[in-house]
Amino acid sequence: MQTLTDLLFNIKDLMPHGYCLSWSPVLLWLHVGSDLLIALAYYSIPLMLVYFIRQRKDFPYPWLAAMFAGFIVACGTTHLLSAITIWMPVYWLDGLLKAFTAIISIATAVLMVWIIPRALSNPSPAQLHAEIQQRKTAETAQREAFDRLQKIAGQLPGMIFQFRLGADGRSCFPFASEAIRDLFRLSPEEVREDASKAFALVHPDDYGSIGSAIRKSARNLTPWHHEYRLRFADGSHRWLFGNALPQREADGSVLWHGFVTDISERKQMEEKLHDSDALNVSILDSLSSHIAVLDAQGVIVAVNKAWRQFAKRNDLPEAGQNMLGLNYLETCKKGCSQAHCHEANIAQSGIAAVLAGRRETFHLEYPCHSPTQQRWFHMHVLPLQGSRRGVVVSHEDITERKLMENELKASEAKFRSIIEVSPVPMVLNDEQWNITFLNQAFVQTFGYNVDDIPTVADWQSKAYPDPDYRLWVDRTWQSTLNKTKQEQTDFPPLELAIRCNNNNIKTVLASAAAIHHDFAGVHLMIMYDITQRKQIEAKLNSIFNASVEGIITFNMSNSIVSANAAVEAIFGYKPEELVGCNINKLMPSSPRAMRDGDLSGIEKSIGQIQEIEGLHKNGSVVPLDLSVAEFALDNEYYFTHIVRDVSLRKHREQQDKEHLDELAHVTRLGLMGEMASGIAHEVNQPLAAISSYTQVSLNLINTEPPDLVRLAEILQKTQQQALRAGRIIHRMREFVKSHAKQRVAADINTLIHDAVGLCIDELKQNNIRLTFELANNLPSIYVDQVQIEQVIINLIRNSVDALLNLPAKQQRQLTIHSRLTLNNDIQIRVKDNGLGLDDEQQQKIFTPFYTTKTDGMGMGLSISRSLIEAHEGTLHFNSQAGKGTTLYFTLPIWRKSAKQQLLQTAN
Repeated sequence: MQTLTDLLFNIKDLMPHGYCLSWSPVLLWLHVGSDLLIALAYYSIPLMLVYFIRQRKDFPYPWLAAMFAGFIVACGTTHLLSAITIWMPVYWLDGLLKAFTAIISIATAVLMVWIIPRALSNPSPAQLHAEIQQRKTAETAQREAFDRLQKIAGQLPGMIFQFRLGADGRSCFPFASEAIRDLFRLSPEEVREDASKAFALVHPDDYGSIGSAIRKSARNLTPWHHEYRLRFADGSHRWLFGNALPQREADGSVLWHGFVTDISERKQMEEKLHDSDALNVSILDSLSSHIAVLDAQGVIVAVNKAWRQFAKRNDLPEAGQNMLGLNYLETCKKGCSQAHCHEANIAQSGIAAVLAGRRETFHLEYPCHSPTQQRWFHMHVLPLQGSRRGVVVSHEDITERKLMENELKASEAKFRSIIEVSPVPMVLNDEQWNITFLNQAFVQTFGYNVDDIPTVADWQSKAYPDPDYRLWVDRTWQSTLNKTKQEQTDFPPLELAIRCNNNNIKTVLASAAAIHHDFAGVHLMIMYDITQRKQIEAKLNSIFNASVEGIITFNMSNSIVSANAAVEAIFGYKPEELVGCNINKLMPSSPRAMRDGDLSGIEKSIGQIQEIEGLHKNGSVVPLDLSVAEFALDNEYYFTHIVRDVSLRKHREQQDKEHLDELAHVTRLGLMGEMASGIAHEVNQPLAAISSYTQVSLNLINTEPPDLVRLAEILQKTQQQALRAGRIIHRMREFVKSHAKQRVAADINTLIHDAVGLCIDELKQNNIRLTFELANNLPSIYVDQVQIEQVIINLIRNSVDALLNLPAKQQRQLTIHSRLTLNNDIQIRVKDNGLGLDDEQQQKIFTPFYTTKTDGMGMGLSISRSLIEAHEGTLHFNSQAGKGTTLYFTLPIWRKSAKQQLLQTAN
């Protein structure tokens, strides 16, 4: 290697090339500059070739470009060495490099010779441009054709598609028309590479079947047809029908070309049709008539359950076989060999006529008797509606109707005999208004026979001689008759005045009954003689109007329907003024007939007398006693208020109450007189204490220095005793003074203690032991407190008087009880252990002016009883000789009225 290097760079015995150029500067730099520029140019060309090959990886001859780049680099290097040899004579290196360049040049030239023919076979730029233009034209045409296909597909009621199933199991839709947006709610782009989004919409129940159908079509290359459902995220469903032809591709995949359309509406129609068929079958089976459907040839295509059961029950020949397919016309012909040949021929002819269109319908009533029963049937034949020709044959069992008709015919004679012997006048007339029959009661009542009144017009002229009245009767009768026909109701009775043959006038209720249901045939006129009833009503009306008590009748709507003459004296209104008015106009506080549909209020008041207030026409209030009666007339409920003006009675009661108050006041004064010693003793106690405290106060004032603290205590006690004396005197004054009646809510136990407070000294003086047995939390009572205290004091003093007769050694006991009874009343008992009352005293104890005391007036218990009764209570006693006496009374508890509750709420 060292020898080669020495050889290449050996410059001994060699002369630089500059000597050849005579070291001429111009000539020297001309060669150097030219060689350097050529070397630079040669070095740049391979760089461009490398860049070209890297950018054009599809260049078909990259190795040729590499050799050409090596040749160029070698050439550039020779020029570089030519510039170097000007100063350094490295001619060996220069020669070897030129040899290498020559080898590469020859190799490149040879390759060029080999490659140029092949390169010339490639298309020229013009040819490439022309080919590109052709491809662009073809692509444009293909795109236009695709657009036209999309537009055509968009107009079709479904989706055109290509579906590819790869050998690896992956699937896609290479083409899907825009209809996929409507059917699948997907875009064509979403399924072009992957069909999983479309299959995700397939209903779970249909997923397996659609996959199986696709695999079968791919395996056998048979057409694919399938109906399946899509289920969307909002829960809605859609039925689709797919139809496609498969083909095997070169890569092993299968490509289907097909069409998918929406069949949801068809499925709904099929479901409705199925439901309709099921409904028709259900309807047919639910009918009791025997029904069969025949086609245009008379062949049975459908029968209902009743038909099959009838055939089976009667052992008909076709019962044991399938009746569908039998020719009904032939069956009718076979019936001629049986008992009812005539009816069978008529039935066969009628059905054939309806099938041929010669008749719209056909009806036939025929007998079909069994060995054990007579039967009749009604055949009805109707043509099928719609495009399908045929008839519907129904057989209805009319045996019951036929038997009834026979019974009616059999009873017609009985009917006339019943009319004849009826005590009610009756008339029969035919459709021409000729009178055909008059029963004996009619002849006896009115005196006319058929010869006298052969027609209804003759009857009207004689029964209603007044032309105006006759015209009114005729119009009213006809309008009522027409209304009865339209509404299919009974003929309502009309009250008429009829002139008899002897010129007497009779009042009747005339009615009509139709022998035929539509009042189009024979009429039966019935005339109830109510002359006697009208006379009785007239008498009752005279009594009604002569009554001194007001009688007012109103209906369920609280509207007055009648009133007697007495209401004018009570309320100031004439009876005719009140008809149609509301009952509340007269009695706002009365129990009304209806309150929001509730009758409970008035039902409780029926049969009871209650006090209410009425309203006079002049606005004044009238106190009334009210009793209520209820009755029904023509399914309508009515209520009658019977009222009596009790103003005079109320005035007398008020006078009695005032008199009772005066007596109570006098009694209270007497009680105070009788209790004077006890009360005086009770008053003396605080007065004596005041005197003592005053003396002590004077003594404290006179001391030096005065004890002001002790003095203040004594003065305070003096004040308390003075107030105590004042309360005793105030209570006595309130008890004895005359006052207006004033009731308030009060506690009975408080009243007991207040009353005992006035008697306590008397009890102490007489050594009487007092015991309280008072119930707690008793309801309040609504009373005059002074009067109730008076009653309690009176009962206590009676017990005190009874206890004074006991021996001195025996303990005198007085017990006061209070409790709530089972009837929700407050009961107060004053019990002593005195000698009791004998039988005579018990009989007279409440008698006025009866007394067991030597100086008594005998009015205490009598007035007490009146006071308790004025408070709606009762006063009683129990007594046993030697065991004492119990006087007790009851008072109702306080129940707040609506007005009091409202005032309490407002307060």
